[in-house]
Amino acid sequence: MKFIKTESIVLKSRLIGESDKVVTLFTKTNGKIQAIAKGARNSKSRFLGSSHPFSIGYYVLFQGQNYYYVDQWELIHSFLKMDDDILKFSYASYFADVVYKLLEEEERNINVYNLLKYSLLLLEKGSVNDDLLAVLFNLKFVTFMGYMPEVDHCVSCGKKEKIMYFSPTKGGILCENCKSTADDIFYLKRDTLNILRFLLKYGFNDIGKMVVQKATVDELDRLMTKYMDIHFDKIFQSKNFLDKIKNM
Repeated sequence: MKFIKTESIVLKSRLIGESDKVVTLFTKTNGKIQAIAKGARNSKSRFLGSSHPFSIGYYVLFQGQNYYYVDQWELIHSFLKMDDDILKFSYASYFADVVYKLLEEEERNINVYNLLKYSLLLLEKGSVNDDLLAVLFNLKFVTFMGYMPEVDHCVSCGKKEKIMYFSPTKGGILCENCKSTADDIFYLKRDTLNILRFLLKYGFNDIGKMVVQKATVDELDRLMTKYMDIHFDKIFQSKNFLDKIKNM
């Protein structure tokens, strides 16, 4: 019988049978795994909290015929506070949804694991602008998945002068002379390009100290949303719901 002992993040869960739940765990060592938590719907079950959204825990799992099964678990951090904050819960749901839909079963990716974990902790703490955090999450996610956008020189001719456009299809920035080579260009203000470069270079370092205009963050959000649409060809209803909540 195969056992796995690993730190994990709950991506989602669903009911199965009268008292059990199928929990989708993003494990630190084995990637995304489907595990059954027996009796998790029972208020007195020792596995009650093992399926709570976004919870970080230490899980002992054993492999069955079709699923893994939760044998033991220990809570490391819960995000119960976000249950009462629909906006933060929506951001967290989007982060988890991206990982759930774009990583294959048992595809180990320690960089994405740490990205999701740290993003959730920062989201709960509230020390970073939520929209800017979402932009950074998407930017680092595409980078870790092998789709880092080119932001230093024109992807068409290689020049660094007169950089004013971004093409999701081309995978990065374009100069004035090469903008006609793409049909999906975004005009980039200098401040927007500088923030994009800073986030790619420094990641979470000093992000809490950054003061970015809302218009710039909105521009980056539209750019990264389109970038992910192009390169992953997935629809994220969680992102649509998040945008609706933000605009209420």
